[in-house]
Amino acid sequence: MIGERIRDKFAASRRKGMWMGGNVPLGYRVENRNLVIQEEDAATVRMIFERFLSIGSATILARTLNADGVTSRGGRPVDKGYLYKLLSNRVYIGEAVHKGTSYPGEHQAIISRDLWDKVRSIIAETPRKRAGHCRGQTPALLRGLIFAPTAMR
Repeated sequence: MIGERIRDKFAASRRKGMWMGGNVPLGYRVENRNLVIQEEDAATVRMIFERFLSIGSATILARTLNADGVTSRGGRPVDKGYLYKLLSNRVYIGEAVHKGTSYPGEHQAIISRDLWDKVRSIIAETPRKRAGHCRGQTPALLRGLIFAPTAMR
């Protein structure tokens, strides 16, 4: 009975858009149980979304961010998994999510809905297709001319 009440209160609070604890997303800090934008980290989040939009590859983006010295909140190097988690976090558009359903949050958004939709449309495309686009943009002098013995044409 007590567990049900706690779950119901938690769900009701999330529906109101309240922050209910957990790992604080990059770009925010917690003040009085509310998420508040931390501007220097928020600029990093915006930069990551914009770079992903222009590059279209989390692998290449992770490499360039590590070369630039960008790290996660804990000081760890940025990897592809971290980027996908960050790029799919609806907190950045001002929403609170509970069990797969999103609600308008009490906090301010860091990125615009338009930027979010563009990034999500890139992620929704199959990884093989995206990899083909990225590989197609890299200059390979002998691409299409040299084949491995097991390569199929």
